[in-house]
Amino acid sequence: MIQLHNHRNRPSMALLRKHGSNQIIQKPITAKKEFGKITEIVTRSGELNDMPLLMPLLAQLSHEDRWLAWIAPPSNLPRSFLQDAGIDLNKVILLYPDEHHSVLQLAKKALSIGTCHAVISWAENISEHEIRNLEHSAQQGCSNGILIRRRHH
Repeated sequence: MIQLHNHRNRPSMALLRKHGSNQIIQKPITAKKEFGKITEIVTRSGELNDMPLLMPLLAQLSHEDRWLAWIAPPSNLPRSFLQDAGIDLNKVILLYPDEHHSVLQLAKKALSIGTCHAVISWAENISEHEIRNLEHSAQQGCSNGILIRRRHH
């Protein structure tokens, strides 16, 4: 198992990218002030097919240098639907909660570790305090988060 660690307290972080067989190139990450934001999207069903405006954003995010983490996405996401939208599935990590890790815990870890430039979470009933915790985690990892939830009637 490979573990990637976030190097905190450094003025500029570097992302290591592997090129060719043995070369590693350091690439500076954009200034921290552009990160640490959490955007909440409220939909009728929480399904991606209800969010056609979001698909181009997801496609763009999937072509960044770091991973794009999806936490607890809808189970009925057809691979062809995502590929047709231009999403690079090789850059997407799917994470699912279990009895030991909630959606919120997975999101905080994915945001803070520094290996994901964006984390998209499908979750319900997140408090303002929890959103502030996610923002703090996103600042630590130079990431941004998107929370997708269904509208409560």
